[in-house]
Amino acid sequence: MNGYIGQNEILTLTQKIVRCPSINPPADTKECAQIIFNIFRKNEIYAEVIEGKEGAANVIARLPGKRKGKTLLLNGHIDVVPPGEGWTVDPFGGEVKDGKIYGRGTSDMKSGIASMMAAMIGFKRSGKQFNGEIVFMGVADEETGSEYGTQFLLGKNIGKNADFAIVSEPTNLRVELGNRGLRWIDIFVEGKASHAGRPNLGVNSVFYAAKLIEAIHSMKFKGWNDAFEISSPSISVTMISGGAKVNIIPNRCNLSVDRRMIPGETTETVMKELQDVIKPILKEEKDLRIEIKMRPVTWDAYLLSETEPIVQATIASFKTVTGRSPEIRGKSAATDGSYLFHLGGIPTVLFGPGNQYLSHKADECVSLDDVVLSTKIFVEIFNKLLGL
Repeated sequence: MNGYIGQNEILTLTQKIVRCPSINPPADTKECAQIIFNIFRKNEIYAEVIEGKEGAANVIARLPGKRKGKTLLLNGHIDVVPPGEGWTVDPFGGEVKDGKIYGRGTSDMKSGIASMMAAMIGFKRSGKQFNGEIVFMGVADEETGSEYGTQFLLGKNIGKNADFAIVSEPTNLRVELGNRGLRWIDIFVEGKASHAGRPNLGVNSVFYAAKLIEAIHSMKFKGWNDAFEISSPSISVTMISGGAKVNIIPNRCNLSVDRRMIPGETTETVMKELQDVIKPILKEEKDLRIEIKMRPVTWDAYLLSETEPIVQATIASFKTVTGRSPEIRGKSAATDGSYLFHLGGIPTVLFGPGNQYLSHKADECVSLDDVVLSTKIFVEIFNKLLGL
């Protein structure tokens, strides 16, 4: 980093954040937010902690330039999913092996947080003059819908005036121009209970739920967009519960569905497609009831044009630092970029050092070289977008 912040400091910064469990649920990020706050203040960068609810702490940091100008927003989430089983190292140890940092959240996405922080710290130390402002937003609650994180802050008009944004999602240093959308849907199948010795007197909700699962997984989608890693919409039944006792024909069976969307799809189109699948099954049994409910937390798909200044600056910065062109795609999963784009009206690129294929897995890790490289690229983006 041209002598202003080096690899060892970037490693230490990443380890400090990874070693602080900020598991969601319950979305208690207070301790992790305080660590980030202290690092910024130690480096004489203004920072504050804002809670969306008790314990769901968000960190805002601001680095102003010489004069008024454009605002670049840096966004990343500090909450992580539970570690789960199967680890061969301490999930909150921040251990380094073979050039990789191990721990829950290393890829998704505390390495991205550390990289953005290091870039801001190094940029400030350099004394480089620039116009505008760099705003850092380390948010809580992304893993369960961002109600108390990015959505909460945008609702308070924090970051909403930004001209462009980067979310440091794990992208393997790909430049990602948006994400697919997401809807979570609950389906309630209601039949009629009876003694299992007299199944003809009941309506087996589990049986009809099974037929519905097969129909859902057989759905064909017309939409297609090659910009995304997974180019088509997708739908998956991910949870099922039903039955009361082994010798009772079950009167209820509930399903949960994960529906991924490409631009142009809406809540209305998603619901209609499901209703069209359900109708033929309902006709098979007059005493069968099937109800579908959309969960209130939603993510809409979005895709930027490569002509957007934030896209051009990210691509050019990658080339400047590495000497090669980046891979350019759209992300298959949902991110807070959706809220920044749709609620904030901010053109938002996804770019970070983490490996998305290691997210939420045991022995999650990130390449230290990639964290350092992304830090250099962030600094170059600052120069290209805000430099004099």
